[in-house]
Amino acid sequence: MKKILILLLFTLSQTTFAQKTTITTFLHFTGKIAQYPIVMTVGFEKGKDTVYGEYYYLKSGKNKNIHTKGTFDQGKIKLEETTYVTSKGKTNPQKTGSFSLHLNNQYELSGIWQNEKKDKQFDVTLTCLEDLSAFDPKNFSFKLNQYKGKTEGYDGQLQEQDLINRLEIFNSKKEKIQTLSGFNEAVYDQTGEIEFEDLNFDGVLDLKIAIYFPNRIKYDGSFMYFIYDKSKGQFIRNLKLEELEYLTFDQVNKEFVKMLADGSGNESDSYYKWSNNNFYLIRKVENFEDKDKTFYTEYRIKNNQSVKFKEYQR
Repeated sequence: MKKILILLLFTLSQTTFAQKTTITTFLHFTGKIAQYPIVMTVGFEKGKDTVYGEYYYLKSGKNKNIHTKGTFDQGKIKLEETTYVTSKGKTNPQKTGSFSLHLNNQYELSGIWQNEKKDKQFDVTLTCLEDLSAFDPKNFSFKLNQYKGKTEGYDGQLQEQDLINRLEIFNSKKEKIQTLSGFNEAVYDQTGEIEFEDLNFDGVLDLKIAIYFPNRIKYDGSFMYFIYDKSKGQFIRNLKLEELEYLTFDQVNKEFVKMLADGSGNESDSYYKWSNNNFYLIRKVENFEDKDKTFYTEYRIKNNQSVKFKEYQR
């Protein structure tokens, strides 16, 4: 009923405005800097030569990621890395090194890493975890229909918003191959954001469209999720994923996580895995403001359900 009421609040005025759509493809790589195994994510924004992302050493873990930003031109990627150092209660960015890499036709990266002083240099070899033979965004174009309309704000009053209601996908011959519709959602600041990432860990890129919830103060951003069906050559919307709202995806461990925090020290991370085209809760990690220990709950997939089988504290 709530969903119906929200939809009724949208006024489908087709007032046009200057549209802006960013299209970013996230690729994930595994390999080594010298003998040290790493995992790297690189985001390529369509139509621009800038790239950004992060990487981490497997030995250190995903929580100690190092941020990167740089340029991409004719297969050459140059990245500057930044770590964040805490000193005297303040966290400050610090440049610690750079990459000079080449991306070949098989989406393999090779090159060198050197430290900021340029007195140390190591070879880098990385392999892409995604197979772009099924769907490669650079061979397609996208048109996200944006318009002005009104929807409910956090104060309960109708407010003018930047809305989206359709995404059209065209092949290299400019032929329309799919239209994604059946939604009316708000976006931030007249900007539509389309992202490609492997959401179900089958090696094929899926699609996300960023959305905004103007009737919320907290957790006011999320995505619509579309899984690529190789047999149909189409993106299929996954409403079950959308119920979890904002998620982060771990390509190495093949799991994704829903994170919650109330700002007072109460936090929870819920981890999910895919099985037979569905996903299931497998682990929950909780911290409470009045508890010194972290609480863990583990689940097994049984009869197409998540069944709790272990609880412990550390």
